[in-house]
Amino acid sequence: MRKTRHSEEGAALVAVLCLIVTAGVLVGSLVALSRMTAINVAGLTDAMRSHYIAEGAAARIRFLIEADRAQFSERTPENVDFDEYEHDRYLADGSEHTLNYYGREIKFTISDGVSGIPFNSGSGLSLLSENRTDESLVTDAVTLYQNRITDYMDSDDSVNEDSFETEEYDALNMKNMPRNAAPYYREELLWIPGISEILPVDRDGRFSIIRHFILPTDTAWSIYTVPYAILRTRGGMSAEQAAKTLQAVQLWKRDRTPITESLDEITLPLAQNFSWQESGYYTVRIFQTDGDHRPGGRLLFTFQSDGVGGPSSKVATFIEYFRF
Repeated sequence: MRKTRHSEEGAALVAVLCLIVTAGVLVGSLVALSRMTAINVAGLTDAMRSHYIAEGAAARIRFLIEADRAQFSERTPENVDFDEYEHDRYLADGSEHTLNYYGREIKFTISDGVSGIPFNSGSGLSLLSENRTDESLVTDAVTLYQNRITDYMDSDDSVNEDSFETEEYDALNMKNMPRNAAPYYREELLWIPGISEILPVDRDGRFSIIRHFILPTDTAWSIYTVPYAILRTRGGMSAEQAAKTLQAVQLWKRDRTPITESLDEITLPLAQNFSWQESGYYTVRIFQTDGDHRPGGRLLFTFQSDGVGGPSSKVATFIEYFRF
C-alpha cells in the first residue's frame, strides 16, 4: 500500500510540474505576443501619424505658396534678392525649405508643375532625338517606342514596325489593350512593353519625364527641372554644356547662386530655351516628417494656384497626390 501511495504521489507531482511548465510557457507566449502586438500597433500608429503630419503640412505649404504669390508679383527666382527678406520665400525653384509644424521639422521642395515632355501623341518622343542625329542608337530607340505609343493611341489595327496592336497584346496576356485613344493618365504609358527602358521613372516612382495630360502643352519646360536629355535636344547643348547647366541648377538649389553667374556666354543663351518663370502650377515634395527615429511618411502633390482665398468651389483640387 505504501509503495502504491508513493507511486501515486510521484505521478501527481510530475503532472503538477508539467502543468506548471505548460502554464509558464503559455504565459511567456502571451507576454511575447502582447509585446509583438504592441510594437506592431506602435509602428502602424507612428506611420499613420506621419501621414497626418505630412497632409497637415501640405495644406499649410499650399497656403504659404498662395500667400507668397499674393504678396510678391516677381515670380522669376533669378530676379529675387533673397537677402532682402527676413522670412523664407516660396518659389518653384527646387530649393529645400523647412517648416516647423507643431514642433515637427518638415522638409520640402517646391518645383514647377509644368515639366516633362508635352505629350498628346507619339510625336512627343521626338524631343529625345531632336538635334541628336549623331547618336543613332538614341534615334532608333525613340523611333521604336514612338511606333508603339502611336499604335497604343490610334484607332486602327495596322501595326507599325516592331510594335503592338490587339493581337500582339493578347499574345502577351494583356487583355483589353491597347486603349486606341488618348491616355487618361501619364503612368498608363508604362503598360506599353519596353517603354521604361527609354522613359524611366524617377526616384519617387513617378513617370515625371512625361507632362500631365491636363497641363498646358505650350509652356516651356522649367529650367529648374529640365533633365540632361532635354538640355541636349531641345536646348541644343553639347554634353559639356548640359552638364554645366545641371551643375548650375544644383548650385542654385543648394545655396541660390544665380544660374546666370554660373553659365558662360555660350551656354546661357541656350538655357533661355526653357522657362525661368513660374507657370502657376506647383509640385511639392515633402520628404521627411519626423526626426526622432520614427517612420517618416513622404507626400508629393501637384496643384494649380487658385489664389490666397482658395478655389471658388471651396474644394482644394490636386492634379496628383501620392503618399509614400
